[in-house]
Amino acid sequence: KMEDVIFSGTVGRKPMGFAEVTLTIDNSEGRLEGYGDEVSVTRKLHRSGDSEYRINGKSVRLKDINELFMDTGLGRDGYSIIGQGRIAEIVGAKSNERREIFEEAAGISKFRYRKTEAERKLAQAQENMERLNDIVSELESRLSPLKSQAEKAEKYLVLAEEQKKLEISVWVEQLSGIAERLNSLNDKLLIAKTEYENTERDIEAEEAKIQNCYAIMQECSIQAEEARAEVRRLREISAQSKADIAVWKNDIVHSQEALKLLQERHQQELKEQENLTVQLQNAETHSAEMCRICQETETELSNAQKAFEEMENAYRAEDEKSQKADEHLHQLYLERSELQFQVKSAEEKTEQAVSAIAELENSFQENAELLKEAERNYEIALQSMQDVQKELTTQEAKVNECRQSLHSAQQQKQQAEEQLRQCSFQLRDSKQRHRILSDLERNMEGFSGSVKQIMRTVQKGELHGIFGTVAQLIQVNNRYGIAIETALGASVQNLIVENEESAKMGIRFLRDNRAGRATFLPLTTIRGRRLTEQNLSQCAGFVAIASDLVECDARYREIAENLLGRIVIAEDIDSGTEIAKKYGYCFRIVTMDGQVINAGGSFTGGSVQKTGGMLTRKTELQELQNTIETFAIRCQQAEEQARLYAHEVSEAEKSLNQQSDIYQGLQRKFLQAQNEAERQQFPVSQYRKNEQDFEQQMQNLKQSSADADETLASVRLAQANKNIEIADAEASITGAKDKKLQMQQERERLSEQFGNLKIRLAQAEKDKESAQMTLENARSAVEQAKIRNEQYSAELAEHQKIIDEKTKAVSEQETLLSETEQQIVASEETAKKATESHDAQNIQIRELQSGLNAYHASKEKFSAEVTRLSERVSSLTQESDSLVNKLLEIYEMTRSEAKEFAQPIEDMNTAKKRLSELKQKIRALGNVNVGAIEEYKEVSERYEFLSKQMKDVRKSKQELEKLIDELTQEMCRIFTESFAVINRNFKEIFVDLFGGGKAELTLTEPENVLTSGIEINVAPPGKVIKNLISLSGGEQSFVAIAIYFSILRLRPAPFCILDEIDAALDEANVRKYARYLKHFINHTQFVLVTHRRSAMEEANVLYGVTMQENGISRLLKLENAEDAVTGNEI
Repeated sequence: KMEDVIFSGTVGRKPMGFAEVTLTIDNSEGRLEGYGDEVSVTRKLHRSGDSEYRINGKSVRLKDINELFMDTGLGRDGYSIIGQGRIAEIVGAKSNERREIFEEAAGISKFRYRKTEAERKLAQAQENMERLNDIVSELESRLSPLKSQAEKAEKYLVLAEEQKKLEISVWVEQLSGIAERLNSLNDKLLIAKTEYENTERDIEAEEAKIQNCYAIMQECSIQAEEARAEVRRLREISAQSKADIAVWKNDIVHSQEALKLLQERHQQELKEQENLTVQLQNAETHSAEMCRICQETETELSNAQKAFEEMENAYRAEDEKSQKADEHLHQLYLERSELQFQVKSAEEKTEQAVSAIAELENSFQENAELLKEAERNYEIALQSMQDVQKELTTQEAKVNECRQSLHSAQQQKQQAEEQLRQCSFQLRDSKQRHRILSDLERNMEGFSGSVKQIMRTVQKGELHGIFGTVAQLIQVNNRYGIAIETALGASVQNLIVENEESAKMGIRFLRDNRAGRATFLPLTTIRGRRLTEQNLSQCAGFVAIASDLVECDARYREIAENLLGRIVIAEDIDSGTEIAKKYGYCFRIVTMDGQVINAGGSFTGGSVQKTGGMLTRKTELQELQNTIETFAIRCQQAEEQARLYAHEVSEAEKSLNQQSDIYQGLQRKFLQAQNEAERQQFPVSQYRKNEQDFEQQMQNLKQSSADADETLASVRLAQANKNIEIADAEASITGAKDKKLQMQQERERLSEQFGNLKIRLAQAEKDKESAQMTLENARSAVEQAKIRNEQYSAELAEHQKIIDEKTKAVSEQETLLSETEQQIVASEETAKKATESHDAQNIQIRELQSGLNAYHASKEKFSAEVTRLSERVSSLTQESDSLVNKLLEIYEMTRSEAKEFAQPIEDMNTAKKRLSELKQKIRALGNVNVGAIEEYKEVSERYEFLSKQMKDVRKSKQELEKLIDELTQEMCRIFTESFAVINRNFKEIFVDLFGGGKAELTLTEPENVLTSGIEINVAPPGKVIKNLISLSGGEQSFVAIAIYFSILRLRPAPFCILDEIDAALDEANVRKYARYLKHFINHTQFVLVTHRRSAMEEANVLYGVTMQENGISRLLKLENAEDAVTGNEI
């Protein structure tokens, strides 16, 4: 994890809050344009995971740093860090996976990045153009129809305005004529009604006498009917008894017949069961025989398999022995080649040693004099550096203390800002919710139109005695909101009024204004109803009577009890069901989540809206208001804390900057002293190293000359012995091949035998399965037969039971029939007496009815006159109301407003004719979209704007395509030229490192330079290699090193870290590789991570890391083994 690079502290040291690294690059050659002679790149990683990036002290993005390092070798795919993995990767990778490092070296990474960005923008432009094209096409298709609709709408508006003026004037004139006729008809109607009422009073007196007679006659009729009904009931009972007796006797006969039939079937089933038992025994015998055959076949197969496996193991052993012999012969060939190379090498060493001894003696004297002068200068510089280092250590402690204070203040500031942000979010959400609910409450959202219109009129003061809706006048805890709102249902919109008159006033208002219907609850008529069932509160899941959960003014309590007093609130539908069952579904139950169990047993339920109900809206508004006030206070407190901590951060940063400036000044001073000491130390180390090298080289050269002759003789002897070993190994391999062929033939014979036995075993297993299936079927059939016999026994017992029960019932029913016949005779006598009394009252009623008919004739006469006049008045009134409603609905004008708007009509017929013409013209226009005028204007403006945008996008796309083509051509040119240079370098460096041979880099697709893979073809001295995998590990490493050196020669990186890439090399090649690095040190600074002494000997400076104190690393720098060790804490 990146967090691991941050110092975590020790027992005696505090942990750090961040880690910071700065990479300083010499840019005096200007390779990084626009950044001066020196470029510093910094990354600061905080423990939170956030990072800060700076270039020359200025904050930048990671993207800017990636772009800066493109084509320098320091990028992500660069070659500034090379480890063992990269060495194996470049050799073992596929040809198309080697491109990244070559592109970085060729300098086209930046071009490829620009091309990728351009292609991304091109795709985005294409997508934008397609989207714009769809929109423009859609708008274009709408323009023509909208233009036609807009022109039609303008014509319509002119005609409609003229129609409005003329139509209103005609209607006002008609209303005046209707009013005059209504006055005359109302006078005549009043006279007719007076005569009608006098006649009606006379009729009422006669009808009272008749009603008295009817009451007596009705009582007689009831008595007679009751007696006749009793007779019918008894006769029905008698008939039913007779029918039951006949049915039961018939059932007895049928049961006896069925009993006989079942007995016969039972006997047949018993015989069938015996047959099936015999079949089961036969199947068991056959199955056992098949199992025996399978076991015998398996034993033979096991023996054959064992013989085959023994032969297979012997064959494999012989094969492995043969392979080892081949490998041994190959190794002998390699050893012989190595001996030839050693002979040549020994001869070269002898010649080189003789010529080098003379040169070394002269150089040794010159080096001794220069060493004395360099040692004096180095001691002076070292003492100066140590003095500055002590001051730097003291100042570093002060800077760390300031950084810790700053980090603590920043954390507190971040916590305060986070708290402020959370409070702000919650305050904003609460305010938004409060505003929405306030709008809903103000607009009475959820209430019907009639209730809204009543309440608006009440608010204007035009209606009195109306207090509000049920939802507005009762309160309920939000916990019970869903249950109470469900319990109330539509009643939540009922209007509570003072008395019956207020209710009638509201109804009259709705009727006159055709505003719909509403339910009114007068305080003077509504009385509470409450459940009286015992022990309700002791039922599981019982919450309360619904009316007990609401709060309201005392005068509305009867209303609440009336609406909710007979409704129970239960916890859930399960407990509600238990309560309903217990009390016989005689009242309604509502659960806390809004499910309903109705009286009578029906259930209503499903999903319910959790919030925003009309009933809970007021409570939620109040809670939201309290929440808003709480979070407003919290926001103020958090804001104050954030300001306080911001001031602390500012002070801490100021203090840190002051101490950092002092520390940086000391660092610069220390670096100058250190550089001076290192500068003075370098010649000392160099001269001492030269002295040691001269002595060692002299000794080595003399020893080499003596050893070379001895080595040459022993190697030539080894060559002769090796040839004899090779001849013996070739003869041994030939004999092994003959034996292996014989064993292979025997193995094939055993394999064929094993296959035949497997086929026999498979057939035996199949026969065994068939026998077992037959056995299972037989067992199943026997079990089924047993079950059927048990069923027949049960049915026989059942039929016998039915016969006994029916016989007993027939005897009891015959006794009941005799008693019923006697009751019928008594009831018929009672009916006869009641009928005679009824007939006497009927005669008296006919006598009174003849006098009443005369009064009715007079009443009909006056009634007809009243009806005729009323209908005429109603017709005219309806006609007047219709005209007034038309004015209100069509033109939204009252009658008085229409009179002010109307113009005088000179000729009514002419006006009606013109009005008809206007309507005909408007109908001829068809459907008119008045909004098309404004819509056409908006669509036209949008069409022009988007067309211009589309033109700009098309131009941008063309420019991007041109840029991509130019970049592609430039990339091809640069890569081709650079690849040729790298290939030439590779050929030269390969020969230098391997001491000969051939090497070449080729493109797998030369015609497609930018996507082609890269093949590596090498041939070390004396070898023909078809595949890089055939090379030894050291040779593969040397090939990869040669490729990297070829790239560095073309495009040197500012620095290069080589992480144990010499691990696979022998000592001679390590020394050759380390010395070859010096060809590049003028342009590249190398850092080697190595365990090889030969590589260390070639280094200018050695670094090591130790941990003298737990958790604290020290960096050691060694100029020479005899020099003092200096350490810096990190």
